[in-house]
Formats: sequence, structure tokens, C-alpha cells
Amino acid sequence: MNLWLTFLLSLSRIAAAKVRSALTMLGIIIGVGAVVALTAVGQGAEQGIDSSLASLGANQITVSATTTTGLEEIDAEAIADIEGVLQVSTQVNGNGTASYGSESIRVGIIGVSPTYADLADPELSIGTFLPQAPGLQNTRTVVVSAEGASDLGFSVNSIGDEIRLDGVAFTVVGMLDDADGFGAGQNVYITQEAARSLFSKSPYLSAISIQAVSQEAVAPVEYRVEQFLRYSKGVVDDDDATYSIFNQAALQDTIKTVTGTLGILITGIAGISLVVGGIGIMNIMLVSVRERTREIGVRRAIGAKQSQILTQFLMEAVVLSVLGGLIGLIIGQLASYGFSVLGGWDFFIDPVTVAVAMGFSAAVGVGFGVWPARTASKLQPVEALRFE
Repeated sequence: MNLWLTFLLSLSRIAAAKVRSALTMLGIIIGVGAVVALTAVGQGAEQGIDSSLASLGANQITVSATTTTGLEEIDAEAIADIEGVLQVSTQVNGNGTASYGSESIRVGIIGVSPTYADLADPELSIGTFLPQAPGLQNTRTVVVSAEGASDLGFSVNSIGDEIRLDGVAFTVVGMLDDADGFGAGQNVYITQEAARSLFSKSPYLSAISIQAVSQEAVAPVEYRVEQFLRYSKGVVDDDDATYSIFNQAALQDTIKTVTGTLGILITGIAGISLVVGGIGIMNIMLVSVRERTREIGVRRAIGAKQSQILTQFLMEAVVLSVLGGLIGLIIGQLASYGFSVLGGWDFFIDPVTVAVAMGFSAAVGVGFGVWPARTASKLQPVEALRFE
């Protein structure tokens, strides 16, 4: 009996017991479907996070003050001259009350230097960002985040209106667009000079944003900035530092490490389901051997070889496992598409995941089908014919 005929016979045997075959394949279906769907979720989430971080600039470094006097203007001026630094922007941050019409909310007030827009590249739904010309840095203009604009009841006609920050009047010149990213949170952006007047924080800074000349230059620039600040601030012990430093590239690496670990965990959990499915196939095949003992005896009596009996039962186990894998693959891809729509990331089919899932399901069929197949092939014709 050739392999094609053995395959067709296996299909007919599986079709003859549809319900039992479906229940036998259930573990494989769940395992493969889970591997495909959850892997797609992990990759999609990582893709979304990478896109968000990329929009912030992978070659950027942020130095944040950990005390009210942790960073000064002279620090930013010195950092701008460090080798590998393309440009620098600074921030003076605080909190206050924003009032517009009858609405009042607590907001984060972020005072930014003229170069801030070049580094942050904010998305605007309407209007413009703050003026960059040196002579306009004392103007009381404000850009409101998407969330803040919504909470204050802004409309497309709000550009040019007056908003009060802690009682001081500012003119609205723009509204941010990205409600889930840069424009999230109840924040307003004003010029740094206006913020200094509002908070009386001169000459101290809340943060310094640094753009390196390239992504490859981030690590050496970060090292040079760290050494400069340790020397200029007289930092001996890390606990004495009045600042903290981080970069987007390091954050991306951390996220990839976390998602990679989660991927391994998810695959391990799904692998358990595949093993359970394999045990189910083995049990059903052992039951099948017992039910078909007389059939095996007849086939052996008319000349069937042990290898032919072994091949037939092993083929049935593999077909059960691969069919379950195909069904699980289809279900997993459908689930992946649904998650991509809900999560807002691109849907794609990963050939490696498909190959691994199908290969593992076939391996499960072989691994757990060998024992029942060997049991069937070892039956003696006379004893098998006598079996009731």
C-alpha cells in the first residue's frame, strides 16, 4: 500500500467518526490558534509601540531634573556644544488651572524653548505651534493638547480665543491632534519665557531634550552628557544626582525584551495545549487499535507487513494532528485580523509563525502516534483474529 492510498484510508477513517475526530483535534486547534493569534498580538503591539517611539525620535535623549534646582540654563548651553549633539531644547514645567468660558480644569503647563517643535514635531489638528522667532518668546500664546481642548469644550472656532492660566490671559494659537500620543493628557504648551514669568523658575529647567546627529551617536552622546553633568554638579554617588537620563533607543530595547519574554511565555502556554492535544490523539489511537484488532488480524493474515500496519496508524495520527493545525491556523489568523482592527495596527501573516505552528502540530502527530502505531503493528495475527 503506497502512502497516497494510506492517506486516503486515514481520511476515510477520520470521516467515519467525525465527532470523535473533532474532539480529538480540539487540543491541537486551540494550541495552534493560540500560538498564531497571540504571536500576532505581540508583534502588532510591538509594532505600534515602535511607531510611537519612532515618532518621538529614536536619536533623542532626555535629561529630567529630579529636584527643583537640578538643571540650569547653563547646563543646556554646555550640552549643546558636546560632540555628537545636533540641537537642544529646554522645558520649564508646572501645574495650574486653565479656564475657558465656564470650564476650568487642572492642567500641566509646559513652557518650551523655540527649538522644541523641531525635536518633538507635534501634530496639530488646527492652528499653529508656538512662535519660534527670538523676539516673540515673551508673547502669551498657548497650544492646547487634544484631551485638554476636549475637556475645555474647544471647537474649530476657538483659535484666537482667550484662555486663562492661573488667572493670566493667553491667546489660543493651536490645538494638538494626537489624542492617544503626543496630544494625550490635560496639558497646555506656552513659551519658556512666559512659563518663567508664570512660575518664577528662572534660571532653572525641568528638562533638557537632546537630539544626537544619528541613532548610532546616541550612546556616546549620552555618556558624554552623563560625564559632564556628574562633573559640573559634583556628583560622586548616584543617589546624589539631581537629574535622570534616558533615551528612546534604550526604551525600545527594553520593550523588545519584555515583548520577547512575553512571546516565549505565550508560546510555552500554547505548547502545553499542543502537548495535551497530542496526548488526546495518542489515547484515541490506542482506543482505535483496540477497536480494530480483528481488522488488523485479517490484514496480517492476508499478507500485510508490520511496516504497513505501522504506517497506516501513524498516518492517521499525523492527519488528525495536521488537520487540527490547519483549522487552528485559520482560526488564529481570523483572530489576529480582529485584534489588528481593534488595536489599530497592520495585519500581516508571519510565515515563520505559520511554519513553526504547522511543523510542531505535525511533530505532535508523529511523536504521540508512534506508540499506538507500534502497538498495532506488533499484534500477532492469530491472537488478533481471536480478539472479541
